Amino acid sequence: MIKACVLRSGGDFGPEHVRWLARQVPGLVCLTDTPVKGVDCVALEHDWPGWWAKMEMFGPSLQGDVLMIDLDTVVRELPAQPARTTVLRDFTQPDIIGSGFMYVTARDRARVWEVWLSDPAAHMATNQRWPKWGDQGFLMDHLADAARWQDSEPVYSFKAHCQRGVPRDAKVVCFHGKPRPWASDAAWVPPLQVGPLLHDFRELILAHQGKRICVMGGSARLAQDLEGVEADVYISTNGHGAHLRRPDYLLAMDERNSREQMPMGDWLRGLSDAPIISPHRYATYRLGHWPQCPRFVLSGMVAAWVAFAMGASVVILAGCDGYGGDAGYVEEAHKMARDVFCPVRVAGNGPLGAVWPAYTREESFVSDSPHSSIEGLKGVDGRIRIRARKPCTVGHVDLVKGDEAVVMRHEVARLLKHKMVEEVEAVEESEKSEGDLTAAQLKEKLTELGIEFKGNASKAVLQGLYDEAVAARGEAGDEPAAE
Repeated sequence: MIKACVLRSGGDFGPEHVRWLARQVPGLVCLTDTPVKGVDCVALEHDWPGWWAKMEMFGPSLQGDVLMIDLDTVVRELPAQPARTTVLRDFTQPDIIGSGFMYVTARDRARVWEVWLSDPAAHMATNQRWPKWGDQGFLMDHLADAARWQDSEPVYSFKAHCQRGVPRDAKVVCFHGKPRPWASDAAWVPPLQVGPLLHDFRELILAHQGKRICVMGGSARLAQDLEGVEADVYISTNGHGAHLRRPDYLLAMDERNSREQMPMGDWLRGLSDAPIISPHRYATYRLGHWPQCPRFVLSGMVAAWVAFAMGASVVILAGCDGYGGDAGYVEEAHKMARDVFCPVRVAGNGPLGAVWPAYTREESFVSDSPHSSIEGLKGVDGRIRIRARKPCTVGHVDLVKGDEAVVMRHEVARLLKHKMVEEVEAVEESEKSEGDLTAAQLKEKLTELGIEFKGNASKAVLQGLYDEAVAARGEAGDEPAAE
């Protein structure tokens, strides 16, 4: 049995609605005129408008018996495969069939397709008024003898049966008309968007204590500056330098890349798979606070502060020329210097040399105890993982229903009170599991095991080396593994 849906572009539905249904119906196939990432697609062959595109599910693009599902259907559990063609009994007029959820055998598909294909334009023209309306109006004459789902399976209507909650035995809930499932606010409806967990930047505080952290800016001197830099961790601002050094982190304060005229998140992901630090939704680690917040400060200066918060023994600014010595940028650097309580050095000197000394490879830096301000950065109460119950905003990030994020409890106190979000669990203030380590942290772990790793490598490669080293250490009786 093939499980199929149809998406015709230009209407109320888009690829995100196909993915939403596909998460409920594994193996879903979509007949469509537009690509749907992550879902098996078959190209529509005809230009039939609107719901009439659904008639292609009866055609040769699909083979065998087909379960036909409208995009606005909640499938909690697939019903048992029927022995014969089965359609919906209309939820308001029982003598009419519904086409939103149908199982049609190969034989009946071929029979209906032959009739339909004889004159599609005439069939569309003669099915424009209730009850002979739309595709189900046409199918009434050809599938009238089909079985009805409601006689054998718990298939319900949202409007007719679910206003006080979904019945316990419900397998399928049909949303005919408005509201659409994702606009219903019903807690049992799967969220439309399911993104990766949005982490909190506080998880990275002191994550690289004692390390030399290089911030890469967008100056034309960046490549020259980097030639003399030795660092353990590299932060790319706005994607700068990603082609010169594999960044351990990307940092951006803007929603759009104005030069490339595209969303900043898309731009960064096209350059690197490194974790992104940002106040915006595309972040891996949400930056909820920074010096002078909520004012949006220049990315290079925020990156210097971020490196300090990560525990840097020294922050090295490479390719950061202050827009050629722009007085406003230099003034911003003076302001940021008040909040960066670790050594900062400027590679290649340049205009920011008026704020911080020049970098030299020979200078050594001792990692002292973390500055007292670090404790304040960690927050005054526990971190929790939340799930959005309704669209809302946390900091500068817009969440949609179903999104999850790690936040400080006081940040979402009002949202919790008004049930806009729900607490999933408290987040323990313990070390991350090995599977959650970033590439930079894996390098540090390898160093601790006696393996000096030079050069660039992906997180997957570093994770493999680390796993092998840990295994070798165990086999040798906890002796450090050698490369």
